[in-house]
Formats: sequence, C-alpha cells, structure tokens
Amino acid sequence: MTRFSPGVKISSYVLLIFALFLFRSFNVTIILSIIVITLSFTVSFSTLKKGLFPILLFLTFTFLSNAFFHTGKVSYEIGRLTMTEEGISDGVRLTLRLFTLILGAKILTSTTTAEELVRGMSTLLGPLGRIKAIKEFMTIMSLTFRFLPIIYNEAQNLYKEAKSNYTKATFIDKLKVFAAILTPLFERSMKKARDLDNSIS
Repeated sequence: MTRFSPGVKISSYVLLIFALFLFRSFNVTIILSIIVITLSFTVSFSTLKKGLFPILLFLTFTFLSNAFFHTGKVSYEIGRLTMTEEGISDGVRLTLRLFTLILGAKILTSTTTAEELVRGMSTLLGPLGRIKAIKEFMTIMSLTFRFLPIIYNEAQNLYKEAKSNYTKATFIDKLKVFAAILTPLFERSMKKARDLDNSIS
C-alpha cells in the first residue's frame, strides 16, 4: 500500500465509500470486505489494534440496535426484547459495511502520513487547490494532523501520572483521573501549539 501515491489511496477510499452504499447487494459488500481485509495484512497488527475496543463497542451496538429494534418475523426472544430475521439481516449488512469503512480508514491513515494526506487532497482538487482559502484550509488541516499525536502523547503521560495515585482504581476514580488531567492537558497543549507556531513563523 505504501508504494501507491496519496492521491490514489484517497481516491480508492472514496470509491470504497460510494461502492458500499450505492450497491445494496450483500455479495458486493462481502467482496469489498474481503479486499479490504486482504489489504490490512500489509499493515502491522499493533497499528490496526489501536482504538480497537471502542470500535468493537460501536459495531456491537450497531448490530444489536438493528437486531432488537426492527419489525419483522421474530427469531429469538430475550425477556421483553425480540430479535427479528429482518433485524439480524440489516444488522449484519450495516455492521459489515461500517467495519469495512473503518478498516479501510485505518489502512489509509496507517500507510499515509498526515502531510501526504493533505498533499494528496490538494492534488485531487486540482486548480481549486490554488485558491487562497482552500490553501489556508489545507495548511490548517496539516497542522491539525501534526498536532493531534502531541495531544495524544500528553494525555497518555498525564493519565499515567494521575493514575499512579490510585492503586485500585474504581470507575469513580477513573472519572476523577480524567477530570484531573483536563486542565494540565489544555495548558500543555497550548504551550506546544505556541512552540509549533513559533517554529513555523
């Protein structure tokens, strides 16, 4: 995947989005999913598994909300909740589409740097990319992408520092940790932003 230009990868991902939602055939969804899963083997698993837990929660919620809250022929009953055949079918289809989109996005961002993504979008825009407002927007995007890992690292460091004060952290303790790191995270992030701005100007 790294040998392809950013423009080609961005275009491919946009085509993937259109294909998944324009073609309603489940067979098309399966074929596209297999292609994306195959491409994912070009990326290290340690990179792909980042943020895996919230993604799995989201996909599980998507499936269950369709399976349990969809009218149709009842397949299973769990207490007052009923799971319908139509709900299961729609849940599988939508969950598989979202999984394919998320995995495709992960492959794209893992094999392309933030600067390359911005440069690729500028190339795809063609003459429009030379317009001052769009150039400024692209510059802001580039800085934002560059700055996000800094915020993430600062948040990780502050979380570890705050967490060390709690030997057996309960759910309430975790909430206190998150609340405690917000102010210093904002202060450190602003300082990093000023340093980055000074280095550019």
